[in-house]
Amino acid sequence: MRRDTTTILPSTRRRRRASVLGATLASMALVTACAGGGGTASDGGTTTLKFQDIYAPGNAFADASQAYADAVTEATDGDVKFEMFWSNSVAATDELAAAMNDGLLDMGRVQPPATPADFPTVDWLSSASFLNTGAFPAGLLQKIGAHLEFAKDTGALDGDLEKLGIRYIAPMALVQQYDLLCKKPITSVDDFKGRKIRIAGEAWADEVENLGANPVTLLPEEIYEGYQRGIVDCVMTYPAHYVLSGLWELGGHYVPLQFNGWNQDGVTISNSAWDDLDEASQDEMYAGVRAWLKSFVEAQIQVYWEFATQAGEHGVTFDKPDAAVQEKISGFHDTVLDDMAANAPEGVEDPEALLDDYEAAHEKWLGIVEDLGFATDYTTLDDFVASLDDPTQAPEIDLDPWLDTVMSEVFDIDPS
Repeated sequence: MRRDTTTILPSTRRRRRASVLGATLASMALVTACAGGGGTASDGGTTTLKFQDIYAPGNAFADASQAYADAVTEATDGDVKFEMFWSNSVAATDELAAAMNDGLLDMGRVQPPATPADFPTVDWLSSASFLNTGAFPAGLLQKIGAHLEFAKDTGALDGDLEKLGIRYIAPMALVQQYDLLCKKPITSVDDFKGRKIRIAGEAWADEVENLGANPVTLLPEEIYEGYQRGIVDCVMTYPAHYVLSGLWELGGHYVPLQFNGWNQDGVTISNSAWDDLDEASQDEMYAGVRAWLKSFVEAQIQVYWEFATQAGEHGVTFDKPDAAVQEKISGFHDTVLDDMAANAPEGVEDPEALLDDYEAAHEKWLGIVEDLGFATDYTTLDDFVASLDDPTQAPEIDLDPWLDTVMSEVFDIDPS
């Protein structure tokens, strides 16, 4: 039986499906009518896709979604355009697929932990999001490439979305690994006892309990208030999120551990909107992933550097936990794949082979990022900063060779 780790803040409790969709249907009736009962509006050969992101412009995810939209619009000479909606203004995180099916939206970034029962395979694979190197940004580049190629080659994650009437443009693994921001210091395993730690979903509950802490699930829009009000003692997320969400302004203790990362994101489109596009436009929808990744990863590199060099100015102290803490986490990871193989959801016919493929993809992409010159011989943010030619300046790292490889290996797109 799956434990219930969900806590919803009273002041931000999400509306249920009927109220969300009912209210939004009323407010968008005119748009829906113009789209012929679906989300995609066409006018003289031009298709306008309604795309929702969780965040607002200025956030790395939202800016990447805008970069994607701009790239596809340019590549199709305006035949495909986008109407962007920000901060879940049309549908709540856990209502996105329903809104896409009801014609309120055409595209968006799914968040499977909000409704894990709808994404059994994606949710299951989330427990294996620790196979990358701990070096930044090499581990992030490895993780993104490996997950994309695995998902595209095996089709293992497609079934979950197909049942919801949506499909991937690109399944994404976008958090190298999670660590902690806590109200009080954490330097030993004993310090975890009884701590309430925000987790991203079920995959992290056992990790937290393994350390003696209590897992609490908050939706992305609830994390800041949860930490501020003391509903949780620690937030398990990652440096870029501490900065972009404003969490670092609340101060605390940064605990640089290597928990399971995040591989559940994805740029998605409704099946009906996809089928309305011609083949050339569909090709450009895939090609636009390059712009999404370039914008996102460049922002991550910038913000990781900002956190590493400026967090102290916001009252954040960098803790140095005992080696025994990471050893306990890593020891738990050693058991995860076997447990996953024994407890795969219905529909995963050969879980051991699938997990072998996932590991092999990470090994392949570790070799790729190393061959491209990205260092993998360190694990801390301090080491990342020290590796830069000028640690006092925001880094400028050429991602084009990596992006060329992603587009070639995953999408069969010739970078030339």
